[in-house]
Amino acid sequence: MVEIHDKLVEFFENGARLVWVIYPKKQYVLVYRSSQDPDRLLKSADSLDGEEIVSGFTLPVAELFQKLAF
Repeated sequence: MVEIHDKLVEFFENGARLVWVIYPKKQYVLVYRSSQDPDRLLKSADSLDGEEIVSGFTLPVAELFQKLAF
């Protein structure tokens, strides 16, 4: 977790306004608007939202964790 926190600090110091940290094994996403604490915990029933930063972007979290079959 220290590595993730360090990256969050770096991203926000360099102007990021929104960061999604994806945990594939546990199948959830943490949404950060600062490097401190996450603003939200998103699970499979939720959707990622680009908010005003990536206007119009939405993606169901469940789609992140679908296994691809080729």
